[in-house]
Amino acid sequence: MSQLNMGSKAFVVNEAVIEPYRRVKLTAGSGTLVEYADAGDAFIGISAARGLIGEMVSIDLKHTGRTFKMEANGAIAIGGSFYGALDGKISATVSGAIQGRNLEATAADGEIVECILL
Repeated sequence: MSQLNMGSKAFVVNEAVIEPYRRVKLTAGSGTLVEYADAGDAFIGISAARGLIGEMVSIDLKHTGRTFKMEANGAIAIGGSFYGALDGKISATVSGAIQGRNLEATAADGEIVECILL
C-alpha cells in the first residue's frame, strides 16, 4: 500500500543528537532512521526539533515552494548559493551540488538563516 506525505514526517534519530534546522539523510539500509547529511551528501529534509538517539524527531521533508530555517557553519552572503557541510549544516564552500540559496546573510557558525531549496 502506498502513502503520501506532504510536509513533515517522524523518523528515529540514529546519531547521539540531532539539532534543529539541520539537513538529514536516511541511514544506509533503513527507511526509518535518520542521521546528519555531511558535506556533499544528498538529504531528505530538515530537522524541526532536537532529538536524542532512539527518539522520534520531526523532519520537514525537502521540497520546493516554501522556505526553511537552516543552520550555517560560517559566512554566506544574502542571495548566495549554499552547499552541504558537516553535521547537517550549510556552507558557502563548494561541496557537491548547490542545494539552495540564502534569503538572509550569515556571518558566523551556528547562525540560523531562512533559505530556499533548489
